[in-house]
Amino acid sequence: MAEKKAVKSFLWGALAGAVTGAVAGLLFAPKKGSELRKDIADTAHTVGEKTAEIGRKAGATASSLARRSGDWAEGIRSRFGKRDKAEIASIADDGSAEDAADDQ
Repeated sequence: MAEKKAVKSFLWGALAGAVTGAVAGLLFAPKKGSELRKDIADTAHTVGEKTAEIGRKAGATASSLARRSGDWAEGIRSRFGKRDKAEIASIADDGSAEDAADDQ
């Protein structure tokens, strides 16, 4: 959950920084009003596309992590059968999963 919040915060920060930088650069460039408005619209469109792309990549990464975590949990569950949750968590935490499986 913390990773998801960190990714979301990063994306918002990146978006805010990109928009602020683009707008500042355009406003300080010596151009006619119509050219400036067109440049701002084009930049906003580009930033929107990039943000959507980053969001898709972050979503795919989060899905992959969730799938791998589920696979890992299923492997632990199938490997240790009817052991209680506290015992399984203890084994997983201390890295002695192979030793415990051999004991069965």
